[in-house]
Amino acid sequence: MGFLDGVRVLDATRLLPGGFCTMLLSDMGAEVIKVEQPGTGDYMRSTPPTKEGRSPAHASVNRNKLSIGVDLKSREGKEVMRRLLKGSDVFVEGFRPGAMARLGFSFEAARKVNRRIVYCSISGFGQGSPLSSMPGHDINFQAMAGTLGYAPRPEAPLLQLSDIASGMYAALGILGALVKRRGPVYIDVPMVASLLSWMLIPAAAYLATGDAPAPGSSLVLGSTPFYRLYGTSDGKRVAVAAVEGEFWRNLLDELMLAELEPKRLGTDEERGEVREALERAFATKTRDQWAEALMGRETCATPVLDIREAMESDWARAGRAIVKVKGGDRVINTPLRSKPPSRGRPFTRAPELGQDTSRILRRLGYSKADITALFKAKAIQ
Repeated sequence: MGFLDGVRVLDATRLLPGGFCTMLLSDMGAEVIKVEQPGTGDYMRSTPPTKEGRSPAHASVNRNKLSIGVDLKSREGKEVMRRLLKGSDVFVEGFRPGAMARLGFSFEAARKVNRRIVYCSISGFGQGSPLSSMPGHDINFQAMAGTLGYAPRPEAPLLQLSDIASGMYAALGILGALVKRRGPVYIDVPMVASLLSWMLIPAAAYLATGDAPAPGSSLVLGSTPFYRLYGTSDGKRVAVAAVEGEFWRNLLDELMLAELEPKRLGTDEERGEVREALERAFATKTRDQWAEALMGRETCATPVLDIREAMESDWARAGRAIVKVKGGDRVINTPLRSKPPSRGRPFTRAPELGQDTSRILRRLGYSKADITALFKAKAIQ
């Protein structure tokens, strides 16, 4: 038995935020029905790079789900959606505020169909913001949340942080609502505010001083020699986080720089001296040589890996960070480990667009003739 066995989730989202939210729920056993636009479906399906015509990003985010193609602008499609809502516990939508209302599926409309629905909206700025109607994507929302403003020359981010943060908050809110559900629940998840809430240390610095923290102004921004990255002889890097005195002493012993230990929290000049000494020391060996020498010695020093190295690492293999699902897709595994498992069934492959349409419609009470007529009217795919 999975944590959410018996819970049915209706996913009317595109791309990463909503897809990530419902992926988390499906990983805990919920049945997720993905409602997609006929013809195009979720844009994640074409997220590059692709392999054998399939997007690995889509394969990971949409594993375990069912897909039904429904034209929500058609009269017949709206009726299909109402039947889907009536039999669901959770509805997740990720459009700009007002879009679902124009289609006839606002929270007020949904609660009339299902008096116990948990309705979750994910959008850039939330439903009530003056910026609610403004379009955008992750890089815009990261820019607005302040996460790109610290490097002297900000670059496009590798991680879709606002997408993931909002998806996680949405899943968390849904779980809380399901625990104490007595009637319909509405959850509004703004992506920018979700990411801003993760900016705990920089935000705390601002709240304390009234100024934005600058590079070198605090431990996490490079003010100390024991919490920073150091270059190695092969042009790679080692991450050092020897914050506690014990780990700092162990690190200096391994670097044969024990005489610098008293200067750990010294003046700016002394800390500069220590930093330069560590830079010279780390430049004498390769990254992997330092990793072998330091990782088992209680030093809080680790190699800086790229994504290939991380995914093929010993820790990733031991933790089954990547799993192969039926059908051949390799996907990123859920990090949750529990007894009993959070999902009671094996992972299944991300569905093709409309792969489960007929089966879902039969379950909703549509006859074979009804389904044929819906396909003919192009209300479904």
